[in-house]
Amino acid sequence: MKSNRIPLIIHQIQENDCNAIQANILDTLSKTWKQKHPIWEYRLWEANDLKNVILEYAPELEDILNDNMLLKKIARYFILYQNGGLFIDSDFECLKSFDALTSHNEFCIFASCNNHKVVLLDSIIASKKGHPFLKGVIQQIIKEKKALMNGNFSISNKKSYKKSITILPYKMIYPCSKDEIILYSNGLLPEKYIQKKISKAYSICYYRTDTRAIKKTKTKNANILYVSTSITEVGGAYSAAQRIYFGLRKINLNTKMLVLDSIMSEKENIDNDIFIADRKKNELYGYNNDMKFLKDYPYYSISSHGFSPAMVGVNLAKNIEQFNPNIVMLQGINGGFVTIENMSQIKRKIIWILPDCWAFTGGCYYNGKCKRYQIGCGKCPKLGSNNENDLSHQIWKRKEKAWNNMDMTLVVPTNWMKKIVQESTLLKNKDIYTIANGINLDSHYPINKNIARQALHIPFDKKVILFGAVNAFDPRKGFSYLIKALQELSNKHKDEYYLVVFGMGNQNLGLDIPVRFLGYLRDSYLLQLAYSLADVMVVPSVEEAFGQTVTEAMACATPVVSFEETGPSDIIEHLKTGYLAHYLDEQDLAKGIEWILDSKERIDELSYNARQRIEQSYDINIIAREYEKLYHRLIKD
Repeated sequence: MKSNRIPLIIHQIQENDCNAIQANILDTLSKTWKQKHPIWEYRLWEANDLKNVILEYAPELEDILNDNMLLKKIARYFILYQNGGLFIDSDFECLKSFDALTSHNEFCIFASCNNHKVVLLDSIIASKKGHPFLKGVIQQIIKEKKALMNGNFSISNKKSYKKSITILPYKMIYPCSKDEIILYSNGLLPEKYIQKKISKAYSICYYRTDTRAIKKTKTKNANILYVSTSITEVGGAYSAAQRIYFGLRKINLNTKMLVLDSIMSEKENIDNDIFIADRKKNELYGYNNDMKFLKDYPYYSISSHGFSPAMVGVNLAKNIEQFNPNIVMLQGINGGFVTIENMSQIKRKIIWILPDCWAFTGGCYYNGKCKRYQIGCGKCPKLGSNNENDLSHQIWKRKEKAWNNMDMTLVVPTNWMKKIVQESTLLKNKDIYTIANGINLDSHYPINKNIARQALHIPFDKKVILFGAVNAFDPRKGFSYLIKALQELSNKHKDEYYLVVFGMGNQNLGLDIPVRFLGYLRDSYLLQLAYSLADVMVVPSVEEAFGQTVTEAMACATPVVSFEETGPSDIIEHLKTGYLAHYLDEQDLAKGIEWILDSKERIDELSYNARQRIEQSYDINIIAREYEKLYHRLIKD
């Protein structure tokens, strides 16, 4: 006679793909299950054991079992079907014994409710041996193989075994969200807050991140070689390059990266196929050497948006040949990485992703109101020069000669940028494609607004306006226009509004509205908190090729106000995901801020639309596929 009782067995899977610190944490968590269940049997399953238990029942699945993540995902159903017991993911700590939950049940599973839809969770499952629900899941796996990768299940009312299934609230095993765990771990939420959340829970999840090691290749050969000056935490062009590079790898394109420097460890560089360029002993390269050529221009100021002569660098063309790539992708290659002349020696098809205007000017990243890039530069306002044959004209002429020898296709992130390139003399005859900069939605998502505000000590009862940039002092970012707009609103809304700024230290802004300066946020999670706590983000850039803060804020479900006639106007849908003010009109900028903050219902609607917009058009997976199509199109030519 079959027993209806769930056997006293705890099942977990051995994690072999994590570092020593993670292994110690997971081992500590597993001991809590043994301590709370002293009379239960404990079984730790290794990869080979998982394959055997699956193949014994379903040999037709052999071809998919080399996918380690999929193997661990489906193995739990086979383990429980053949053995019964309690299956637990490795990143859970046990707070209370599960005896009371399992002693009188045949099958227990936890569920959450999202938009009125019940979603069953497979992180912790308890079942008797041979339960028909598990049999149904296994049959579906055999039939569709990867159909259960998302972990969502439904139970038909027609099934006779439905009454034998006990559905428990997910708060019993997930009392804290991933964000609350991270905030608490970083000292941003008090212990009392967490203790209150877990007081009635049976377990708590520490949300172990995916630690799969990317397969190491034995050769430098690459279909696509991605070239960028730096792997760093600072700089819009560099971070955009990293996102696209990892996006291409995520869709399994044979892609490697060549950089001048990287902040990653040696192991991380190896795991991610990131290579540091070879340099000769006496070779001049790097930002400081590149900027030495401006010493004859005392009126040049770095606050004028940047300038690069590109007169020093490594032998990039020679470095590239070591990889024998079909395509070379260039993005963010200034900072003393390569000379203009050496770029012309690259004898490969090139996709050049333009993060700014440097490629078609006499050295500046953004030209402002100057149109001299259309006639050969000279008399450069950035250099403070009145000389027709100044450094900017010399650089422009070097580019004119070099670019003619290059087999290049251009990619720009917005239509605003495309229009400017088409107006240039140096690049207007090149093929130009518009592909947006993507964003990783796994690391850019909305954090609960109250939690974010509590973590950064922002008032709950204020309507929060956010402004920020890597360097908020850069005049191109338009902070002065926001100040003028807020001066319009100060008297009327001084008790309602609250301004939060990142990218600068404390300043006296002369506003009646209270202001909080967050300083320079290098940590991506702190940035995510900043975006999430705001009711509106203001990006009043005067010139912007794309608008990375726009997509990051919208990914965190924060609507954005910006100017028309700049890059963000491609991203923001006027009155749907934010507000596009008339160009350089601070009064209309104020109107947009006030319009959004006027109604909580409007904020909620715009916030939802903003997130949807990013999911549908700017997910890095979508963007990577666009580059894949372009790659195949160029290879066929």
